Formats: sequence, C-alpha cells, structure tokens
Amino acid sequence: MFKFYSEVPVARLREMAADLLTWAWVALWTVIGFRIHETISGFAEAGRVLKGGGQNIESAGAQLGDALAGLPLIGGGIDDLTTRTFATAGEPFQYVGGELESLLILIARLLALLVVAVMLVPWLSRYLPWRATRLAIVRAAHRAIRRADVSEPAMQRFLAQRALYRIPYDELLEHTSDPFGDFAEGRFDRLARAELASVGLR
Repeated sequence: MFKFYSEVPVARLREMAADLLTWAWVALWTVIGFRIHETISGFAEAGRVLKGGGQNIESAGAQLGDALAGLPLIGGGIDDLTTRTFATAGEPFQYVGGELESLLILIARLLALLVVAVMLVPWLSRYLPWRATRLAIVRAAHRAIRRADVSEPAMQRFLAQRALYRIPYDELLEHTSDPFGDFAEGRFDRLARAELASVGLR
C-alpha cells in the first residue's frame, strides 16, 4: 500500500498541516508574483503608445507623400522626400518605445521572480528535505516491518531491541519508565510501540 502519511495521529497531523501550509504559501506568493508582473508590465503600455506614435508618423508621411505625388510641378520626387522625412522623424519614437516596452516587461519578470524566490526558497529548502525524509522513513519501515515473514513475538523482540539501540533515552522514557527492565523481563510491547512510533507506524 502506498504510504504518504504517518500512522501515528500526532505525526500525521503535523505532516498534513505542513503540506497544507506549504501549498497555501506557494499559492499565495505565486499569485502575488503574478500580480507584480501584471502591474509592472502594464506600464509597458507607455512604450507601446510611443512606438505606435512613431508608426503613425511614418504612416502619415507615406500618405502625405502619396497625396503630393499627384500635384503638378512639385509632385515629382516630393513623395519620396516626404516619406523619408517622416520615417526619419518616426524612427526614434519607434525605437525608444520598443526598448521601453521590452525593458519594463523584463523588469516585471525579474522582480516577480525575485519576490517569489525570496519568499519560497527558504521555506521549501526546509520543508522538502524534511518531508522527503519523513516519507522515506515511513515507507521503508512499512515495507520492512509489515511484510516481514516472522512471528508476532519475534517481531516485538526485534522492535524492542532496535528501540533500545536507536531511540534517545528521553524518548524511550515517554513510553516506559524502565526500558532496560522491560527488555530484560521480556516485556517488549511498550518498547516495540516506541520503535513503531519513531518511524510513524502503530
């Protein structure tokens, strides 16, 4: 069976709370980063307006050149001169507008990513290793203990022995007041429960 949470209620509640808080934190700052990007990139409209103004100037020059081309006496060559003059006047607006638009969009993306990274990386750098370790421990313990082909008394003894060798004394004393006496007298149940609880099983 696929184990994703501990069987011990307190440990399971802690893991579920950490998962929910992490998803909520990631969602919150993803939305904030998106809003930051949208707000700053909205100012790029100024660049688009400036660029559009340059294009309008160029278009007006072409239209005026076409109109002057049909006039007698002055029409010859004036259309090309007018078109080039207006195009030259419009080019700076198009260039500056395009550069301003690109710069503001770049700033919007970088700032949004920076804010999201600053808020998420420290959290995830602590949460992900802890969660991965807990998950690996629970799954490995479940496979080793639940699928072991040994009798129940033998498994109780193995678990009790492992608890004495591995679990810190303060944690052992939460389960039994005399861990060594229990083991010596063959009272393995409390020590076995301590070992199971330490790996998220019951």
